[in-house]
Amino acid sequence: MPTNRLVRARFIARLLAGSLPIIATIASAAPAAAQSAELLQKLNAPAGRVADSAKSGNRVFTAYLDLTKPPQEVGREFNQTTIWPGMDGFAAVAKWAESNRNMGKVLLEVQNCQVLGVPYGTKGVDPKFVERGLIAEIGVGGDLTKVRFPYLNALETIAAYATAESYRLCEEGKFEEAFALGIANLRLLRQACDAQMFGEKFAAMGLLADAYSVHRDMLFAYGAKMTTDSLRKLALKDYPEVRVSENERMKRLELPEGDLVVAEELVRSVFADDSSVNEDTFAATFAGLQAAAEPLTSFGAVKRWKAIAGVHGSRTASLEKLNEIYDDWWRRWRLPAYGQMMSLPTAVSRINPVKYAAVSLAVKDIDGIFERRRRLIAEYDGTVIAAGLAGYHRQFGAYPDILLKSYTQFFPKRFDFDPYDKNYGGFNYQFLGTKTKSIDVEGARVEVTGCVLFAVNADHEPNGASRHAAGGATDDFVIWPPLRAVARGQGK
Repeated sequence: MPTNRLVRARFIARLLAGSLPIIATIASAAPAAAQSAELLQKLNAPAGRVADSAKSGNRVFTAYLDLTKPPQEVGREFNQTTIWPGMDGFAAVAKWAESNRNMGKVLLEVQNCQVLGVPYGTKGVDPKFVERGLIAEIGVGGDLTKVRFPYLNALETIAAYATAESYRLCEEGKFEEAFALGIANLRLLRQACDAQMFGEKFAAMGLLADAYSVHRDMLFAYGAKMTTDSLRKLALKDYPEVRVSENERMKRLELPEGDLVVAEELVRSVFADDSSVNEDTFAATFAGLQAAAEPLTSFGAVKRWKAIAGVHGSRTASLEKLNEIYDDWWRRWRLPAYGQMMSLPTAVSRINPVKYAAVSLAVKDIDGIFERRRRLIAEYDGTVIAAGLAGYHRQFGAYPDILLKSYTQFFPKRFDFDPYDKNYGGFNYQFLGTKTKSIDVEGARVEVTGCVLFAVNADHEPNGASRHAAGGATDDFVIWPPLRAVARGQGK
């Protein structure tokens, strides 16, 4: 798996933790200067080419401002993956969802928008949005190395609402309304996945992957009560069209290019001219980044970075290296995941670690987005197939003994694609018949019947689906039946 990445500087990589603070005690020198108007203009250019009517952000966030406070704070213990009718306090959660139907109405209205379109910076942004954190900030507090995207918290809350309302509607037998709302939320999160910055994209991809897993839970819980036609519609039309012209490999999912713009600005900010490094700013900036990423290395970091400043490559050369690494990453992003190029050394692995130490620090530790994309594709394709299997079972009273029997009529054949298979083959499928299979998941053992559909995970080897890990390094990634729903039904 590629270990390169350019521009999504390691400091930006830590984005999901909030922002990457520079340790105040490291040096008295000023950190990298805040973003310029030109930088924000570059970052906002892609969304600027999209008509306002094709952006969902303003309408969704306006509805979010009116969303009442949920029964619990959205976070690790209460989110879209933990909400279900058997949870403690579901009555209060359902009441909260029902009282906020306008959010559901807006989700349905914006589901076919092209982008979320959250602008970078706060200039021209509705003050109410700024006050509630519905913003994307580059250069927090005047420091270019600090970025934060608090609007992602709103997306997480909206996803929790969509899950709660979908389950509430299902409990009332309103399955078409429930899944229509769920599909609208999937499409909103898919729009968010086209953000320009790595941290935004990484978080949105995670939210979307989780949302697909929630849909499989719902299909498992209510599929037997739904009509065959409804399930086939989900598998043949609704899920595949989460984004217009999207395919099973999510080729329309672009790499984040905004980080390149930010990284270039950062490099320029620590050079007085093309050849002269501003030693104090250079040392304060990169010692801070190093300390934030690797706290145990902070002692003496400023002194070392001042020494590096004296031998570091020029501004022009550093910018060229940034673009070289980014171009390498871009090609790897576009090419087949296990093609020949992927086994070649990355551009970042070939740079001089001293002469381009700042570049090296900025671009490390970015391979996670490749892995996240694989997991998202598995969740996406697997949900299409899950709906097809549910429809097949609804019509015939049993699962197919071989998966190809459900091709075409119940789900599009092309979605039988395992993103972890080095031969670019399909998912593994086991027909269980009357047998019961035990699968270990998160410290518990569940018993499944009917069939098992799974991806091989990052070790690229099928392990019989005896242990499950969603997008893990080893074991298998069980798609159907959804083990979270199975475990709930078995009191585990």
